[in-house]
Amino acid sequence: MSLDKFASMLEFGINLKLSGKQEEKYYAQRLRFYLMEMELFDAESEDDVNVDIYYCGEKSLIVNIEDSVLSFEPVTESSYDCIMAVLSFVSYMHDTVQKDFKTKGEIRDEFEPAPTSIEEDSEKEDEESSEDMEWI
Repeated sequence: MSLDKFASMLEFGINLKLSGKQEEKYYAQRLRFYLMEMELFDAESEDDVNVDIYYCGEKSLIVNIEDSVLSFEPVTESSYDCIMAVLSFVSYMHDTVQKDFKTKGEIRDEFEPAPTSIEEDSEKEDEESSEDMEWI
């Protein structure tokens, strides 16, 4: 199917009405994990702003979430299936993702970067062990 039918959406994007940069990153992460669970799809992102979407092992679409607008950059003609998958996520998961972000208020721990040194790990362990001793 031709992407001509999506011309306006490709030009202007979709306003998600997100609260700011943190929620935009959270939304991109949830989109990425949603797509990774779908058969024939894969997704990756280095910055949680641009999400590269793969269909049948081929990079087909780049989704950008910035200033609360989700925009599409088709890479191949097979990007139609990827666009439909993203639209499915928006239609079924948008309210849930916003609610999850508001109740948790931050990006989940597994998305945060790991400590950069062994010293930070040992400091964290020391703090935890002293907290354990306080209740005794």
